[in-house]
Amino acid sequence: MKRSMDDLVKEDMNKEQELPASIRLAFDQSYEQIRQQSKKKVKKSWLKPVSAAVAVFALSSAVLLTNDTALAKLQAFLGINDPGLEVATQNGDLQYMAQTQQAENITITLDNFFADAYRLALQLKIESQHILKDNLNYLDFEYRLFDAEGKEIDAFVSDTKEIAGPGIYGGLNFKLTNIQNGSATLEFLAESPTTTAPSLEGARLVVETVHFVNNEGNVTSVDGEWAFELTSGSVVTQVYVAENSVPGLTLEQAIVTNGSMQVSYKIDGLNEDNSHPIFKTAIVNSNGESFYAKIADVVRLEKEKQTMISLVFPYSVWNEQQSLSLKVKGYEELKLVEKE
Repeated sequence: MKRSMDDLVKEDMNKEQELPASIRLAFDQSYEQIRQQSKKKVKKSWLKPVSAAVAVFALSSAVLLTNDTALAKLQAFLGINDPGLEVATQNGDLQYMAQTQQAENITITLDNFFADAYRLALQLKIESQHILKDNLNYLDFEYRLFDAEGKEIDAFVSDTKEIAGPGIYGGLNFKLTNIQNGSATLEFLAESPTTTAPSLEGARLVVETVHFVNNEGNVTSVDGEWAFELTSGSVVTQVYVAENSVPGLTLEQAIVTNGSMQVSYKIDGLNEDNSHPIFKTAIVNSNGESFYAKIADVVRLEKEKQTMISLVFPYSVWNEQQSLSLKVKGYEELKLVEKE
């Protein structure tokens, strides 16, 4: 009897007893997205538009932080199970914005902003009568991102709206902190496992809908326009190449940037059991520390009888590790060295 995707993934999880608790949590938060993507044989990603209800509930997560200052809160956010962004923040890659926009009786302040070649992070303070300390379960927003020339390059909007840009980011995470009557801090992290993001210097982020969800599950959506001009720091990249060959596995690309490392590789075969590579792939540094991705893009190459896997790992170029390893369950260790 054919087993369901749910059974296969749960079985795979049970086999991975060494999996860190943080990665299991990431699995729980995005399981429905992974399940839906795994059913399709053509290339898909988390970049497609989703309805407000799906955006609210499929991406829901909440982490309460207790740091005293805004910067400490953001550093804690970027540092939760994410050493790459934590190191990047410590090395000055965080942009302090302090821009405030008001519309429809809602005030949004973009306090801090981070971007490198594969990740985007924001910290916003949202002030609204819809925010009640004892009755706010979740909050997120729809946005469009425009480059310095005004071209739409990314969007996260409901499926009733048109998207003009190519799309960059997926794996969106919204984290709600510091909830007070009338205000809350919303922290946002997005990753791009397949596309190198262009420079966001002079880019424009436009929030066009804010969704509030109370403890009863009722959603209040407010349309408006809150536009922010972005100033991005220098994006640094370092290319890595394979030092050895591994039967059945081919490295396509490995690039470390300010707060993340993008890796793409092919394996022979078409991933027939639909097991997800997030739980089978790690970057290991020379100290033996392992780093795991939160999302992955998986493409079945029917003609070549191979599977292409692309991931973003929480690893920073500022770690200054000259040698790394890619470990994929079932394969020999692939050693990575900096490209001269």
